[in-house]
Amino acid sequence: MLYGYADSILTGSWVTIKVGLCSFAVALALGLVVANGKLSAHRWLVWVSTGFTSVMRSAPDFVWLLFLYYGGQTALNLLGQRMGFQVIDIDAFAASVIILGVIYSAYLAETFRGAFLAVDRGQAESAQAFGFNKLQVQLHIVFPQMMRFALPGISNNWLVMLKATAITSMVSLNELIFLSRSAGKATGHGLALLLVAALVYLMLSTVSVIALRLLATHYAAGSKEITL
Repeated sequence: MLYGYADSILTGSWVTIKVGLCSFAVALALGLVVANGKLSAHRWLVWVSTGFTSVMRSAPDFVWLLFLYYGGQTALNLLGQRMGFQVIDIDAFAASVIILGVIYSAYLAETFRGAFLAVDRGQAESAQAFGFNKLQVQLHIVFPQMMRFALPGISNNWLVMLKATAITSMVSLNELIFLSRSAGKATGHGLALLLVAALVYLMLSTVSVIALRLLATHYAAGSKEITL
């Protein structure tokens, strides 16, 4: 089955899932920070956050991956040599997670910013009038409603990021596309194995859409349901 490379395809699929989930966690966390920076009352925070999102969205993911992976490793090694350290070899998995997370945090920041602005400020003011502190207002009033508005954008970004994990094959990460191409070269059945990889991506995307719809239904409780 699969020309003897079924185990490789499964291994690559698992690596793809791990890269996608870990990268998305980084993107969500950093995206929330940047979104709050863009909504900050401090101008310098607004400028820094706006500059970050503008720069990160200005070039293709592929370019950023190669630039940050190889350029970042070169810069760290030059800095390390000056400080007397040995050559630093960046792990492909960790680098892929961080780089994809940073890239997509710029897109999610815009999603979160728009969602925060969509929440009625009067509700937060009313909650404070009832004795809620700022943290309670954010956790119990603003965040749940913000998520309701943000979920369509979050869903789209996740699906795009899941497919974008394929570019990590360019840094020799043993993910689905890298192992499928390697198996194809070894067996001479490259097209068939890439088709299998495409079917795996389709399956992962389908499962993701179902899970995200359930999450949207949860956050839409008591209001009009969101269509993803």
